[in-house]
Amino acid sequence: MERILSLTRISFIFLTFLVFVSCSGTKAYVVTPEPTLEQQTAISNELCLRKALLVFGKRPCVYFKAERDNTTGSVQYFFLYEIGTFDVDLPIGVSLKLGETWYNLKRTNTDYSDTIVISSAISPEIIPKVGESQTIGISYTNRKETFNYYLSSGQTASFQSNLSKLIRTIESEPKLNIGKK
Repeated sequence: MERILSLTRISFIFLTFLVFVSCSGTKAYVVTPEPTLEQQTAISNELCLRKALLVFGKRPCVYFKAERDNTTGSVQYFFLYEIGTFDVDLPIGVSLKLGETWYNLKRTNTDYSDTIVISSAISPEIIPKVGESQTIGISYTNRKETFNYYLSSGQTASFQSNLSKLIRTIESEPKLNIGKK
């Protein structure tokens, strides 16, 4: 009986270690050169909107992505909303509330891999408003219902910081030299 209890404790400690190791690694703010596509991509840290039990994950989460076209130098910013694996309804879109104004974001891609990730383009007019807003809300709509999340002051600061760090990161990267054969 004591041996079974000991094995249970060891299994629990090992499982806890695996969870912390898998959650601690991040690929945030790493610029990925993609010479075959002639672009560079950078992704910010994620910000999870609600926390659930460790077993069920902490989704939904949001983060930003920037893509720079290496030939023209133009940069496009995207807002990514990661739903998770438990939403079975078709996603329609995402909106941002900056201050008192709602902005519908144009959905550019929906990735149905491990988790569902909706990519929406952020227009250049919205980017400065993210940094200036005291209150930020995020709305996700699928064909069945709408979920609204309002960020706390700490989450708002993280959200704004993630975008500003991403902008600095992508703009500081040198242009790739692409050798075509």
